[in-house]
Amino acid sequence: MPLTPIRAAILGAPLEILNALSNSTLDIVASYTSADLHGWEAVLANRLVDVVIFNASQQTEGNQAVLRTLIQNQIPVAIVQPDADSLFAYELEMIRVDAGGRLCALTPPAGSTPFATTILHGNANLPDDTMLGVYEHLTHDLLFLQPELGMPKYVFAMGGRVNDDIRNLTINVEFEAGCILNWAKAKTDQKGTSFHQDDIQVDYSHQLNDAQDLMHSLTSLLADDVIDRSWVQFASIREAAELISISLRKGRRIEIFDGNPTEADSFKGVMSTAGCFILLFVLSMITLFAAFDISQISETRDQHLTALETNASAEGQVAPLWIRLWPVYPLALFIGFQFLRYIIRTDSQNREAGDTT
Repeated sequence: MPLTPIRAAILGAPLEILNALSNSTLDIVASYTSADLHGWEAVLANRLVDVVIFNASQQTEGNQAVLRTLIQNQIPVAIVQPDADSLFAYELEMIRVDAGGRLCALTPPAGSTPFATTILHGNANLPDDTMLGVYEHLTHDLLFLQPELGMPKYVFAMGGRVNDDIRNLTINVEFEAGCILNWAKAKTDQKGTSFHQDDIQVDYSHQLNDAQDLMHSLTSLLADDVIDRSWVQFASIREAAELISISLRKGRRIEIFDGNPTEADSFKGVMSTAGCFILLFVLSMITLFAAFDISQISETRDQHLTALETNASAEGQVAPLWIRLWPVYPLALFIGFQFLRYIIRTDSQNREAGDTT
């Protein structure tokens, strides 16, 4: 526990579990609870704020812009019960790496039940009967199971193909440990998700109910010698949950590839696309000019015959060397672009931590 209290600003709805913490542990110095987070910009100039606790949805453009700005200004952010889609989650992680900021996901404590590597059944009571609600609920269920079963490797979904009807939706997720989760909508009014395997049953409420665990996450986020991987883990598992739509559309099992896209990866992708385009452009132009030269063969032959008859020179005006070397210029420009990768900021510590885990 830190000797001095952590000074935090809350953006979004108040957290009831914070009432269990004394001011000597966590000091709320600012709070912006309106739907549009009115006045949140004051956090950027408030030097008393150690961390921002973000307790609002990440599905709206306005809230996404707020998070981008906070991370770009290197303000530590803890996102409560994240609901961001995987695309925005990865984007936020790339911004964090580029800016050198800090970011973590505040989720309920993960499970510790040693499930066997057989079939595990999960019955989920969905508060939101939409495909987006399925993504969010399944993501937090997978985060709950991940410490014991590992990362998801395959996902296979059945039913729900017509108008996103999830009443008969069944999802099978295979984990690294070999356990297969059979996940479906519950037919009871129980809250959260109930997992059962043989005579073992675990109920997961999806609620943040441990103030000390939340405080530990905030302390780790601010520590210089601790690298928090919770947001990257959330992004990866959210991506796995979103693959159920692809599985439904294609009617087959989808493999989940483990990888955290970075700005360097995006740069390589753009350069690969640009390289292919430039090569196609140069080859097309060379082919076009070659076809034009071939069409001029008969005229050139007549000029040579006329020159031989009149004893005149048949040499025409030759283009300057810098014009004849035009195919080199696009390729040289493309090669020059490769040096831009050295200005991309990398997070070597995060990479080392990822390799270790």
